[in-house]
Amino acid sequence: MKTLIAEEKLGNIYIDKLDNGITVVIKERHDTEAVSVQVWFGIGSIYEGNREKGISHFLEHMLFNGTKYTKPGEIEAEIEKKGGYINAATSFDFTYYYIDIAAPFWKEALTYLYWMTTQPLLSDEMVEKEKPIVLEELNRHLDNPKSYLWDTYYALAYKVSNYKHPVIGYRETIEKFTGDMVRDYFYKHYVPSVMTVVVAGNVDTEEVLKKIRETFGTVKRERYIPPEVPLEPPQKKIREKEIKKKQVTRAYIAIGWQAPPAKSKEAFVANVLEEILAGGRTSIMYQEIREKGLAQAIYGGYMSHKGTSQFLFYYVTEPDKVETVKKKILEILKEYREKGIPEELVEKAKKRIINREIFSREEVDNDAESAGYASAVINDIKYDIEYTENIERVKKSDIDKFIKTYLGEDNYTEVKLLPER
Repeated sequence: MKTLIAEEKLGNIYIDKLDNGITVVIKERHDTEAVSVQVWFGIGSIYEGNREKGISHFLEHMLFNGTKYTKPGEIEAEIEKKGGYINAATSFDFTYYYIDIAAPFWKEALTYLYWMTTQPLLSDEMVEKEKPIVLEELNRHLDNPKSYLWDTYYALAYKVSNYKHPVIGYRETIEKFTGDMVRDYFYKHYVPSVMTVVVAGNVDTEEVLKKIRETFGTVKRERYIPPEVPLEPPQKKIREKEIKKKQVTRAYIAIGWQAPPAKSKEAFVANVLEEILAGGRTSIMYQEIREKGLAQAIYGGYMSHKGTSQFLFYYVTEPDKVETVKKKILEILKEYREKGIPEELVEKAKKRIINREIFSREEVDNDAESAGYASAVINDIKYDIEYTENIERVKKSDIDKFIKTYLGEDNYTEVKLLPER
């Protein structure tokens, strides 16, 4: 048993790896009456084959459709009776299931997630029942112009890795899912070797560990190690696409650059640069673009992935101001490439990130999520434990180098969503 003591605000963190390969993270806290139980898989849509596009998201639905011990909807009803909350999320790089609940009910929450994530029914009947539900979700996704914008952006920005495909998948693949396909994908990919169980909140570490060993520790499946996500070839030219939709009245623009993977040390540099350029009302882009009336909104930052990531900006403006805003963004980046970022801005940004991180982790669900992400996506729990220290280590020279290396004038991807007139 190995106990790592992180800084006081993170509390005591217990980390273990069970004999079957499951990583266990327990964050024992007595400053709360709540508990968050989360089960993470380092598996997302980037590992799907051509016939499987959307199957990770489909499985998220299926795991709520009954287990060997419960009927469909029974677990959700039991959690609601206890005043808790249950949900799940599927992304490119990961999938996770979680229950937030009052501390006295942590054992039930752990058991329910054990049943859902290791003992689901995955029956042919429920697969056929769920397909029209997921297809209707796909319809809503495609009817949303902003969702279409991001699907288009990722398809344009990525040429090698599966980030070019939407997590939700395609109609032609979803319609052909069968019970055998779903079960085969689940039992191959959702295995202990890619699994992390996180419990954060008012619990006793030894009790939690005992319960985890009695449940998750009994799972026996073949080991699966996800392949390395291929990095994209360096982008050396501008990629552009324009979309026109009748539903929109303003212009929605995404413009972004290739950036290092999430597990790179440069990811912390990207986090600080995000804060400087687009971190709220005091950020440079907000002050120079939103406050000066060039756009109704502007957001941006580092979109981290296991593979090639993106550093992007997203803004909403009038159609006749699209190029003006874009020109201003490029001018700001050019100025900082040539002159560097002022030291004062770097230090202020770092303090804001660290203070916000400490405040965020007061909530047990955020505390658990940070550990689950570190284990499942970064494959290193130290990413969670040492996050604020790594932010503190970022220097002005790191920021200046990042801008010069990645945010050029001729290597970005841009998608415009404009009104059709």
